Parts: sequence; structure tokens; C-alpha cells
Amino acid sequence: MTHRHRLSRRTFMKAAAATTGGMAITEAAGAAPADAAREEQGGDRAMKPINHLFLFIHPPVTYSYHRLLEPAPDVGANCLAIANAKSADETTAVCILQSNKGDKELVDGATASFGERGIVDPNDNSEATRALLASDADRAFSTRGNHGEWNIYEMWSSGNARRWSEGLKMRLAERGFELNPDALTVEAFGSWSGCHHKYSNFMTAYLGAKAPATVRAEVELCTHKGWPMEVAEFVECIPLDRHVLLFIVRRADGCPMAQYWDGLRPFYERPHKATAKLPPNSVDLFTFSPNSLVQVDGDSTKLKDGIVADVGDGCRPAFSTIVCRSNKDADVEAFRAALAAARIEPCEGPPNVMYAVEV
Repeated sequence: MTHRHRLSRRTFMKAAAATTGGMAITEAAGAAPADAAREEQGGDRAMKPINHLFLFIHPPVTYSYHRLLEPAPDVGANCLAIANAKSADETTAVCILQSNKGDKELVDGATASFGERGIVDPNDNSEATRALLASDADRAFSTRGNHGEWNIYEMWSSGNARRWSEGLKMRLAERGFELNPDALTVEAFGSWSGCHHKYSNFMTAYLGAKAPATVRAEVELCTHKGWPMEVAEFVECIPLDRHVLLFIVRRADGCPMAQYWDGLRPFYERPHKATAKLPPNSVDLFTFSPNSLVQVDGDSTKLKDGIVADVGDGCRPAFSTIVCRSNKDADVEAFRAALAAARIEPCEGPPNVMYAVEV
């Protein structure tokens, strides 16, 4: 999927220079597009609250990644059925982010059921939103570093999420609705891939939710692409510290696999790693990049008494899969308990080393 966003250096520097620690511009400009739409709807007239959002991230894949040419479950129809079952609830809305090939069946089905509460491909490029993009970058420079500690793909992905989030707020406001940040919950659908993870994470944060999205990972609702081996069953999602989510699945032979994902981390905050205490020879540890064009760069490793796993976010070039080598009940439970008890902490910044030496 290709998205193009252009922000001139002049606009970027003007907006960044106007910030005070980054936060002020975010708070001042964040609601501006939606505020303008609200004025068109009658100023102070009460807006109808949206408490729950179904977020569809690109069309569902309909074939198996591990069994070539074999059809996957009809995840599209299954997901749409779940959303449509709540379409009569006027506090629920649906947002669909299509790929460049579109998804007519999903769009037609959801918009027919949700009416004005069905939003497709929202986007906002107003000056207020561009100021938010500048603020996000400024805060990343301050928090994550400015010597290559993060990459352009992360910034681009976050920019998409920010523009789409502001566009969603604006489109809802034009129709007399507004997201209720005190009660907002997000339910995300999509294939198990980088786009699904990064946009469910970033957009949930930028929409103002207080908790991560509920990511529907059941095999009948999600095509599991981003695992090194075939997934037979989704087991559970365990919320951990710092809004990190631990997902556990099973292979057909009963051996569990697990991944850690950020659920509510803005681009400008440091990514996370998970350190778990368990016999290192009891697991296999794989680390991949969510994008084949970006080289893996993470912290995962085996220790004498455990492992360090990279917490993915869909665009940072590292996410880890931990595979238990046993399917015995006691070993599976020990695997789960160890990973659920992992220490979650931000990845360290660059070393305090001067590489340039004058002679």
C-alpha cells in the first residue's frame, strides 16, 4: 500500500519552532479540524458521542500464507458480521482503511449498516494537522534522539496514522458525532502484518483512547501472516505494563508461540523490550522486521537465565517470536507464566560515546 505525504521544510520548521517542549502545539492544534467541523454543525450544539470504534485495517487476506493456494477462512465476512451486529448502537462507529486496491464488499456492507457512522479512508492535511506532525517529530528528536535512533519508515507510518485519526475526527464531526475519549474503546481487524499492528497502535493512541485496541486475533477473524510457523489456534492476549500486549497462539502440534506488541505507544516515545526469566534452551527465539525493505535492528537475545524479546509496533524494524519447544501442559503453563511476568522497559538510547576524534 502506498501513501504519499509531503511536508515542506519551511512548514515543518515553522511549526516545530512554535512548540514549547512539543506538548503545547499538540494540545492547541489537535482538535482544530474537528472544531471547525463542529462549528459548521451549529457551534455549541450537542454532538452525539461515539464510545466504540470498529477499525478495519486493509482488506482481509483470503488465502493461507503457509499453505500456498489454500483458501483461508472467510475472515472478511466473519469480521463484518461482528461489526454489523452492533450497527444499531448509535454510540458505535466503523472506520475502514482500504488498500490501494480498495475493498468494495467490506465498504458496501459496513456503510449500509452504519450509515453516517461509517467512515472510509479518512484523511486530513490541514495546517493544524501538519503542526501535529511537526510536533510529533520534534518530540521524537527530544525523546528518542536525533542521530539515527529511529528511522524514516516509523515517522512515515506515524504520519499516516495521525492524518487518518484527525480526518476521522473531522468526518464524524461533520455528521454530528464526536469520539468520547473518556469511554472510547477500539476493536481492530486485519491480517497479522505490520500495517495491522502499527495502525491499531498509533491510531488508538492518537484518537485519545485510554487503553489499547482489542485486536481480534482469532483464526476465523485474522489471517496470521507474521508468524514463523503456521498458527492453528489463538489462545489469548495478556495486557502487560506500559500498554504492551502479549499474544499467545498454538501450532497444530500444540506448541505455543508468543509475540509482544505495543498497544498504545505514540511514535515519539521509546519502543520497548521484554525480559523474561525462563530456561533459554526451552524456547526458540526469532526476530524479524515487519517490512522487508528495512533491515532488522533490535535488542533480542538469549541470556543465561532467560531471553530479551523485542516488542513490535509494526514499523520499528524488530519484533520477536518466542516458540516453546514442548507441548506438555506443565511446560506450556510455565512458558505462559514466564512471558506474562516479563519486565517491560523502554529500549535504551544511543551510547554516550564520541566517535569523532581530532588529531
